[in-house]
Amino acid sequence: MIKNKLKYGHLVLRLRNIAAVIFLLLGNSTNAAESNPEQEAQAALDAFLVDWNRSDLAALQEHLSFPTVTHGPGFFVIAQEEGQFEQDFAALSATGWQRSSFDHFEVLQASENKVNFLVDFTRYRSNGEVLSTSQVFYVVSKQEDGWGMQYRSGGAGASSLTEAARDRAILEATSALYDFFDAFNAKDNDALFEVNHVPQLMLNGDVFINGTDREYPPVAVNFAGLIAIESWEFSVVEGLEVIQAVPGKVIFQMEFERFNSDGIKYRRVPALWVLTKIHGKWGVQFRSLMLPTFAQ
Repeated sequence: MIKNKLKYGHLVLRLRNIAAVIFLLLGNSTNAAESNPEQEAQAALDAFLVDWNRSDLAALQEHLSFPTVTHGPGFFVIAQEEGQFEQDFAALSATGWQRSSFDHFEVLQASENKVNFLVDFTRYRSNGEVLSTSQVFYVVSKQEDGWGMQYRSGGAGASSLTEAARDRAILEATSALYDFFDAFNAKDNDALFEVNHVPQLMLNGDVFINGTDREYPPVAVNFAGLIAIESWEFSVVEGLEVIQAVPGKVIFQMEFERFNSDGIKYRRVPALWVLTKIHGKWGVQFRSLMLPTFAQ
């Protein structure tokens, strides 16, 4: 009888251990499913579109991260807090618009708290005919109340541009971008200003920087501090890729690397930069920086 009780006790203990392992495995898989930044960020955009198609301006505020930036042709519209985001749906409807659809999502860069998307979308008339097709670059970020759209910059679809116009925009913007890094490595803020626009915005991780003065970040750089703190010597661009190009605006995806005075790479930052042409000058106007990686 004692032996049977011992065997039964061991069996119960083993079953409890197995159950605990299964619970842990299921718990881990559930947590993994609950923490998929790309899916959660896309879901926030999908919810945004539902209320957009309802022309429900009050509900749209729930799908935003603040400050929220709409990047127009050379200018920003910034909603600092809930209730300030605006859209004239009457004017939009006057163009023949009745609803929009997201047709394709491309994840450009992603972290736990921010995802950069390039999205193809279509606008439709009330009879179902296509009104227009286009692309928009979104930055979706996670704040205390969840995921929300924080930045958007629209542009014509690639098929609507002539190859010559696109190539010219890319050539001029790329030249300005390399001029930026030449000026940066020369530690020359005056030369940097020639390839920067003011105002200029930066989302550095989850830090929002609104540069309204050429003497302050992100337009001006404290090179003395950078050298003292990091022993920085120079930076290089890697993996430069054009994400979107229209006359007057080019969006680049890249990684920039920092090297110290010993020539050792110590920092790598994935980023998306928006360069625009204003009054004949190409310059940086918006930057979305992801979390950096550091050399061991």
